Amino acid sequence: MSQARHTIEQLIDQSIVPIKHADAAFTQLEVYPNRHTWLDFFDKASLLVGTTALVSSLVFFIAYNWLYIGKMGKFALVESALVITIALYVALSFRRRFTLIRQLLLLIASMITGSLLALFGQVYQTGADTWQLFFGWALLIIPWVVIARFPALWLLWLGLINAFLILYLTLADLSFVSAYQDVLRVAILATINFIAFILWLVSTEKKQFSIGTIDKPSNSSWHWSTYIVGLLSTYFATHLAIVTVFDDSNALAMLLSLLLWIGWCVFIYWRFYRRQVDVLMLTYLCLSVITVIMFWMSQRLLAYAWEASGLLLLALSLIVMSSAAVVWLRKAANLERVDDQNHTMEQGAPAARINNTQQQTLIALQQTGLIDTDANFDKVTPSIDTPWYLQLFFGLSGMLASLLFVGFLTLILEQTGTLDSSVALFITSAILSAAGWFMFSKKHIHQSSFWNTLAFTISAAGQLYAAFALFSSEMNTPLDTWLWLLFQVLMTVIMPNIVYRLVSTIIALGCAVYLFSYYQIPEIILGFLVLIMTLANVQRYGIIQRLPASWRSSALDLGQALTYASAGLLAIFSVYVVKAESSRDFVSYVFIYNYLFSQALLVLTSLYATYLILQRYNVPLFSKTSFIVICAVVILGVIFLYAAGFLAISLIIIIATANSQRVLLGFGVFAFVSYVFWYYYQLDTSLLIKSASMLIIGTSLLLIRWLLIKRYFADSLSNNPAATSHQERLL
Repeated sequence: MSQARHTIEQLIDQSIVPIKHADAAFTQLEVYPNRHTWLDFFDKASLLVGTTALVSSLVFFIAYNWLYIGKMGKFALVESALVITIALYVALSFRRRFTLIRQLLLLIASMITGSLLALFGQVYQTGADTWQLFFGWALLIIPWVVIARFPALWLLWLGLINAFLILYLTLADLSFVSAYQDVLRVAILATINFIAFILWLVSTEKKQFSIGTIDKPSNSSWHWSTYIVGLLSTYFATHLAIVTVFDDSNALAMLLSLLLWIGWCVFIYWRFYRRQVDVLMLTYLCLSVITVIMFWMSQRLLAYAWEASGLLLLALSLIVMSSAAVVWLRKAANLERVDDQNHTMEQGAPAARINNTQQQTLIALQQTGLIDTDANFDKVTPSIDTPWYLQLFFGLSGMLASLLFVGFLTLILEQTGTLDSSVALFITSAILSAAGWFMFSKKHIHQSSFWNTLAFTISAAGQLYAAFALFSSEMNTPLDTWLWLLFQVLMTVIMPNIVYRLVSTIIALGCAVYLFSYYQIPEIILGFLVLIMTLANVQRYGIIQRLPASWRSSALDLGQALTYASAGLLAIFSVYVVKAESSRDFVSYVFIYNYLFSQALLVLTSLYATYLILQRYNVPLFSKTSFIVICAVVILGVIFLYAAGFLAISLIIIIATANSQRVLLGFGVFAFVSYVFWYYYQLDTSLLIKSASMLIIGTSLLLIRWLLIKRYFADSLSNNPAATSHQERLL
């Protein structure tokens, strides 16, 4: 979240900026994208999605005709695609233009190379081990990886290396070190990924800092690929530390694995705390440390029997460690809040004043008339900005602690016979939920990480007991689902915790999706989820301003929870629920899925979201711009008829862009990539229809992109000649 966005939301929460001026404030400070940003977004999106659709069309067409194509025909198709891709790259390279397109062409060529190797092994039945495929694939694309300098291609290459090593080490004869086989396999993977991580840091580092620097520089905003490689290194290093946790017969192997893991921890601490603060990397470190400690504690406490005291001790230990980690990470985050005079906030010092960036934001809002000119900035109380990954860390640790706590209570209640009575379980759930609500409601407890995590653990345990009591009873379906839905809505409203509200909202919307399928109206699901996401995100402040002032703070949290919950379910069910054959998973009778009706509802909700976005920029509904945008949405709705997930996930990305929400945008991109891979296995349409659909989608989007560049970018460049390089790069 940008500093300007955080400051504005903070001022809205403190009623310094009137809620009715919220959208105006975001627009004036360009938190919302301007015209050039939108053009740049549609340029990139249409290029990437269009190219992906064309490649998918070719793959689907080959797969459809696979049984009817001879050996030479199969090789001719794949090799022709490879030759055409490389020829296009060479042609564009001579012109020294279209950098992104050239990088994408090399990425496509690398994927086709893997397909060619797999085809060769399948046709000629070489009998080669699978690891040889990945090794040859990684070896052959090395020149393209080096030439492209494209992070996505580097990640593909690193993934191939990991796949090769995992498969090879599984088959390799390591009998000469039989006592250390498991440790050696994981140590090799951990070392390779650690070296890759270091090389990645060296290649992407923006600033060099000397060792032993006293001042801790601010976050350097690493490229997104760096965090993915760091996550890989974290996983294998953590795996190395726990590989011997349930086999402590070899003390030397255990000692070596722990020493290597400790060395990794020391490096992460030095590199991302002592030398240069990066809170997400430090979150990886905390997650690894807590995981290793929990595994070793569980091995000691639960080695012989699952005792209640052991589960309680594990739950409390997890709460203490995760709370301490959150406190430390928040203090580390304060180290990167440096004002324009480079004065760094001391650890543990209260955030009693705003920095110069926030001061400039306030002055800008004051000059535009959105804040009273007599406003006293000293009265602005800076709030704690908890990044999304810390909230995720808090939620995961709280849910795991709640499972351990439920295990402890279950062993206790089993001795009293309480588990045999649904009424007793409901009473237990009510007591735990009430205790969690009481702890969340107390301000001094709410500001404490330990008590906050404990409250989440207790209340989540209450949720689990309520679910068990409800669905294990003799209550008929769908009455139990309706009651569970109402219970989740109640808990979402009354529990003053954003992570708890997110979990409850996901469950509530999941119940609604199930009920739509149960009542034979699954066509409503996609449109319903898009409408919820639109209201919670695009029209959030318009709805909140109609509520009483005392409810607005909770409504802001609820809107954020609804945004991510609806986006997550939309990404999942655009793939799963749309499939007609999935109906038997929900009901015992057969019904027909009406694609036209479902797509029409999806297009209508998309048009509503489009109208709200245009309204932000004061674009008249009956204007040329509105007409072009509306026609584009309708056209996309038609060409996405047999790939409704493309339209649904595209809406997630567009809404995230409209509100400048980077986390939601990243989730949308991840969902899009996942959908592309999953679409092949969707059984409701044939491969031929999928191929034709992808061909139409890809061609249409690239045509729209060409018209966009020719018309709008040409107009922009005629007014701003200095921007000519942008059109030349087409980035």
